[in-house]
Amino acid sequence: MDIILNKIPRYLGIVSVFFFIGCSDNSKSINSESEQTPKVAQETPDTSIHGGVFTGIQVAPGLNNKTLIAPLKDAYNRINPLEDGWESEAFSESATKILKSMAKKMINPEKIKADSFNLFFDNKIEPKLEINPKIISEVFRDEDFLIRSGDIESCDINQNPNLSFKALLSGFSLSTNLQTEIKLYKVNIKENQVTSDVKLQVSGLSTNGVKQINCDLICQWTPKIKSPLLKSIKLKKYEESTRLSEKGLTLFSDFTDSIMSRNDSYNQQILRSTDYWRSRIPSNLGLDVVANHGLAIGDVNGDGLEDIYICQQGGLPNLLYLQNENGTLRDHTSSSGADWLEYCSSALIVDLDNDGDRDLVIGQDFKLLFMENDGTGSFTLSFGTSSHAQTFSLSASDFDLDGLLDIYACGYNPSANRSRSGALGEPIPYHDAQNGGRNILLRNNGNWDFEDVTSNVGLDQNNNRFSFASAWEDFDNDGDLDLYVANDYGRNNLYRNTSGKFIDVAGEMGVEDMSAGMSASWADFNRDGYMDLYVSNMFSAAGNRITFQRQFKPSATSKMKAQYQRHARGNTLFQGTKEGEFQDVSIEMEVTMGRWAWGSRFVDLNNDGWEDLIVANGFITTDDTGDL
Repeated sequence: MDIILNKIPRYLGIVSVFFFIGCSDNSKSINSESEQTPKVAQETPDTSIHGGVFTGIQVAPGLNNKTLIAPLKDAYNRINPLEDGWESEAFSESATKILKSMAKKMINPEKIKADSFNLFFDNKIEPKLEINPKIISEVFRDEDFLIRSGDIESCDINQNPNLSFKALLSGFSLSTNLQTEIKLYKVNIKENQVTSDVKLQVSGLSTNGVKQINCDLICQWTPKIKSPLLKSIKLKKYEESTRLSEKGLTLFSDFTDSIMSRNDSYNQQILRSTDYWRSRIPSNLGLDVVANHGLAIGDVNGDGLEDIYICQQGGLPNLLYLQNENGTLRDHTSSSGADWLEYCSSALIVDLDNDGDRDLVIGQDFKLLFMENDGTGSFTLSFGTSSHAQTFSLSASDFDLDGLLDIYACGYNPSANRSRSGALGEPIPYHDAQNGGRNILLRNNGNWDFEDVTSNVGLDQNNNRFSFASAWEDFDNDGDLDLYVANDYGRNNLYRNTSGKFIDVAGEMGVEDMSAGMSASWADFNRDGYMDLYVSNMFSAAGNRITFQRQFKPSATSKMKAQYQRHARGNTLFQGTKEGEFQDVSIEMEVTMGRWAWGSRFVDLNNDGWEDLIVANGFITTDDTGDL
């Protein structure tokens, strides 16, 4: 999970997963080595070292011994980037292994020896490292955080890698291991010059508290695709943030186990991995490794304490936990009437009938369920309807100002057959798909009657995308709520509400944000009186490398290439203006790199009156064995 504090440079993140874009085969080699078929590596996921250098390209174990039919042979060849004509990706594989090995050596600065980093550098030349700024200035300080920025022009040239890295880590306590993360996200191969852009993050204890260093580096390499070595490293950007110790070591503490561990459902269901259930539950019940599951928070029994409703995989019951006075949770599922076994992706706890207690709305695959609360946390199904598409999220608002909450459902896959036939169906075209599921707006007519008014109110305009999330806000200050919809595989929608009628003005307002939209959040982050918008997408290291290569889609227009490059850039911050439009200030505010960002929210984390950003990211939580 990433946290971005307002007025504070953003954190780099913790977890990331790449997505890869299809490539054409018309590249040329930069040296004789890369023109040869790579040798098969040893059958081990570990990086091997021969003669002091790394062998980079890994081939599936036993693959070299198999005779394959032509289509399958072609598919396997494309696993190897050299066979597919992509030297930049072959180089990235090899260089990343070196960089990650370097990052491991940084975990314990006390164990860095005089020759710890020598094997990563070309011993035929004197290396050049400019990574330690002599001038580091304070740019922000409050009771919780100290933020400092390094002057990259003040770095001395050091020819000893071991001393350079030891100096970089000197501000951390030597007695504890550090967390290190390194990411190669751009490659430039030109004649015999190979450079890469790299992000380095190091965090751990310092004398002042928990500190994190974020560095952008430019690395120069020897022009050997399969076994590159470093020639120089130059600092492109340096910042460090410290959580001051007098306020405690961390901003948040994980207390999940302490409040839930007394419940059998927590230990026997929630703590089990998806892989565990995949071997026990038939897939036709809705078990999917890429399934999305939501939760809802609200007081369902009127005791003034927030309770939690959790959606689960198909074959496992949705769970309702009531909060006790001491903050622990007790399982109320069996008495709730809301223990659905079907696949459910999202839920809302809201008062739909204005009787003072919170009711429940559930997105159940291709159905929407509306359940009435009796005031004690026991629910009865009072209304249900088809959602026309696989629902991945729900939002509520009184769009027509009649005093009743209405429900908007985001549709993703347009049919049950497609959601079960592949990972996520086939968006066409990938970067601007318009063959997704239909979103619907259900107007609350009272007495548990909900009417599909999507077409009547104008929300069928551009209603054919892969929608992940929606967010309501009166961005134009006219007294009614407008709607922003974040779509995967392309453009987003901003529907302006005028007396209960909508029109999509996203293109006109400059907020289409063509990317992999997964969430949206509104706030006035700069307190100028105009609402701003943050959209979470995907930062893709592979996408940033591939889409800038000469051989990427050579027949495409420059505009289309720019759209693919934008798709890999990451998250977006739109700043509202007095003219009523929006400006993309993502780069200057440094909030693009949120990794694979499933969700994001504005929230004042440190209670200083300024809205901060928190970004939830990642994908598959398991050890990286190299087979993904």
